[in-house]
Amino acid sequence: MQRTRAALVEHARTLTARRGLAGFTVEELCEHVGVSRRTFFNYFASKEDAVLGNPPAALTPADRAAFVAGGDEAGPGPSSTLLRDLARLAVTVFERNDFTQEEHRLRCAIVRSEPQLLARLVSLGASHQQDFAELIARREGMSPDDAFVRVTVRLVLGLVHDAVDEYFRTADSPPLGDLLERDIGCARRLLERRLDLQFHHQEYDPTGTR
Repeated sequence: MQRTRAALVEHARTLTARRGLAGFTVEELCEHVGVSRRTFFNYFASKEDAVLGNPPAALTPADRAAFVAGGDEAGPGPSSTLLRDLARLAVTVFERNDFTQEEHRLRCAIVRSEPQLLARLVSLGASHQQDFAELIARREGMSPDDAFVRVTVRLVLGLVHDAVDEYFRTADSPPLGDLLERDIGCARRLLERRLDLQFHHQEYDPTGTR
């Protein structure tokens, strides 16, 4: 099954690089790989998803159950292990996908050349954010629209995205978990600072004498 899926992704990207996304059909892709349309749609919802190579379900039911069960219902506020468990979940999903540096570069190049793919990627990103928000909300007993949940999702997924980009930039990059741990540490150093957002504006003096 994984070979069939990998072949569909490889040929979808090859055809897109040669002809553009609009230059081939799902039927042609299936013919190249030697599978039926039904088989194709068992793996991907659309031609765009095949090119992007997105897994049909990044998080397994076991992943979700373990994450939700990790919440601490004993005290108020978010559980003390929430950030750690989110980071571990992100690293687990990344390692399961097993992307290579070359695959990542090709994917990025194709997305840059095809606005339709970029739009699909943005849509998938929003869907992933909502998925994580609902998981956190279930675990912590909050609403998915709670400001804490929304900020947590955007912050952590943003740090994951930057760590993944750095991971693929060089062949001898440290493990993703090390990069993400470092970046989370940087964010903590920034966010632990006390803020004073009460701006004290002076009254405007057009003469410049004050």
